[in-house]
Amino acid sequence: MSGNIFQPLEIVTYDTEVLHGASEEQEYFGLVFVEEGGGYRMLGDEQIPFQTGDLFMQTPGTSNVITLDRHSRLHFIKFRELLMEAGTHNNVLAFSHEQFRKLEFILYSEQQHKQSLIHLKSDKVSVFALFNVLIAEASHRPSYADSNIALCLLALLNMVARNILESNYVQAVHPQAITHDVLHYINYHIYEPGKITMEHLAQEFRIPVADFPVYFQQQYGRALEKYILSYKIRLADIRLMYTRMSMEEIATELHFTDSGQLTAAYQDVKGQLPRRS
Repeated sequence: MSGNIFQPLEIVTYDTEVLHGASEEQEYFGLVFVEEGGGYRMLGDEQIPFQTGDLFMQTPGTSNVITLDRHSRLHFIKFRELLMEAGTHNNVLAFSHEQFRKLEFILYSEQQHKQSLIHLKSDKVSVFALFNVLIAEASHRPSYADSNIALCLLALLNMVARNILESNYVQAVHPQAITHDVLHYINYHIYEPGKITMEHLAQEFRIPVADFPVYFQQQYGRALEKYILSYKIRLADIRLMYTRMSMEEIATELHFTDSGQLTAAYQDVKGQLPRRS
């Protein structure tokens, strides 16, 4: 095993036949890339296989017991405290808003039960190359290593987001709508209010506006407005857990009028006041 601490990331590589120390309950969001080998992981009572080229996620509060069935080489990227924008501490990589938003989209895409986050063949090849660069830059820290790692991470997150968006095609309730999951579209565009209105979604998914409320309720078991609000509260939790953003900053980014409105919405959805973990 080799480890490279690259704040706010920890990159750990296991090159072994038996995996020890990678099955504890997750405190952080993480990605695991299988460069070589295979086995399975237990997510609750579910056994999920993995093989060479797979990329899967580990989420906070879950226990992933990983068992290898052959000699394998696995890379774990653990995302710890994520500082957004300007680096406020020396030697800390600041995540841009774009990187952070891609990361949280992946985290809440509920894809942790899939064998791999990457299904497009062309992207599988690119992921191999990106991880080679990531490991080399984090291990040796040559000039411009921080910038190269940030660019590689953004490219990796972009690929994962693309694969999630393009892998969730569903037969919708409305006969005219055969397209990707509406929820993933909303989650991806949550910071663009014009793209998550009833009118825009109805047009995007080829459903008459008058039919859309009933369609959404039948398909997802709740009203559109309630889903959008609950998802924004989940994003507020991510910021409270992983960033040092103030309530006012979180409210502004999530398009609440002020921190008071965000606090009231948070209490309405979760039954408690927002607080940092």
